[in-house]
Amino acid sequence: MKIVIDENVSYGVVERLRMSGHDVIAISEIPERGISDEDVYALALREEAVLVTRDYHFTNPVRFAAEKTNGIIYIRHGNLKSEEEIKLVEDFLHAHDLEVFRGKLVTLYMDSVRIR
Repeated sequence: MKIVIDENVSYGVVERLRMSGHDVIAISEIPERGISDEDVYALALREEAVLVTRDYHFTNPVRFAAEKTNGIIYIRHGNLKSEEEIKLVEDFLHAHDLEVFRGKLVTLYMDSVRIR
């Protein structure tokens, strides 16, 4: 599975997903660091990748239609430690096949998941 990790997500998520064998594109590593939300979304579309972000703007279906993507995973803001954020994403991807959330918006909370 190819995954785009937005720069507002802990870099530990990038490292852990790569260690698990995922093909990860980290926005924080590309030369155009600080690119617009629209460019991040376009990259996810172009790469046919799942987008993982903490940016609430990506929950707006008018601007960023999840159904055009392989899924948008939004990590709900809160006082998450890096390891907690890593565990949320890793546990979700381990427990759910891509077909469950392809074209959907996933919201990860500390104690629950919402897929719509």
